[in-house]
Amino acid sequence: MAKSLRSKREKRLRTLRREISQPFYDTKEAAKLAAQAAALEAPKLPVRAPPPSQDSGSSRFAAASNSASAMGERALSNPGFLPSWFVVG
Repeated sequence: MAKSLRSKREKRLRTLRREISQPFYDTKEAAKLAAQAAALEAPKLPVRAPPPSQDSGSSRFAAASNSASAMGERALSNPGFLPSWFVVG
């Protein structure tokens, strides 16, 4: 019987905590919605194009692929570089 009374008391306490904290969360939600509405009503900012660069993206890709192939060659020439399960007899 004591467990039943304790459960009812804990349930009442949870309800009271919820009722106390609910106004805080309601005002927080209202402030968030007001900030979102203000952001949507604000004028849109123009998007600037990135400045033209001397270096094209394809040359950067080529440099990355060269370094990757060099690493692969190094791995094949140095068996200590590979994991033990990868080395073929």
